[in-house]
Amino acid sequence: MSPLIKTNVRDDAFSVRRAVFMDEQGYESEFDVIDDNPSCLHVTLYIDGELAGCSRLFPESLERALSPQSPQSPTCALDEGVAAGETYLLGRVAVMPAFRRRGLAGVIIAASDEAAREAGAKLVKLHAQEYAHDLYAKQGYTQISDVDCEDEGQPHLWMAKRL
Repeated sequence: MSPLIKTNVRDDAFSVRRAVFMDEQGYESEFDVIDDNPSCLHVTLYIDGELAGCSRLFPESLERALSPQSPQSPTCALDEGVAAGETYLLGRVAVMPAFRRRGLAGVIIAASDEAAREAGAKLVKLHAQEYAHDLYAKQGYTQISDVDCEDEGQPHLWMAKRL
C-alpha cells in the first residue's frame, strides 16, 4: 500500500464527498460557497494511484463570513491564547467504501492537521458525526460540546485540538 496525500485537488475531493455523503449517507447538500474560496484546502488521499479519501479545512472566520447559517463552533478552553485567524475548521473527512477499515481516515486527519499547521493554524475544530467521535479522539481531538442535530438532522458534536 503506497499512500499519497495531495492538497487542493478539488474535483477529486468532490467525487469522494458526493459518493460518501450524498449517495451513501443521503445528505442533500454537500457543497457550499466555502469550497471555492482560495483559503479552503481540499486534502485528498490516493492509495497506489487510486482515489481513496478526502477532507476539507479552512479558517473559522471564513465560515462565519460566507456561511453564517452553518452550525458555529462553540468557544472552549482550547481557544485561550489563539489569535484571530489561527483557528481552522476540519470537515468532510471521508473514505471510499473499498478503502475502509485500514486506518486511512487517521492518515487523512493527520495530513489535514499538518496542512492546517502549515497554513498558520494553532487550533483545529470540527463538527463530527457522533459515531466518529472515537476516530477523532484517537487523533488527539477533545469533545467540546454536547450532541446536536444541526446538520441535516444528523447527530453531531464539536471537537477541538491544539496544534
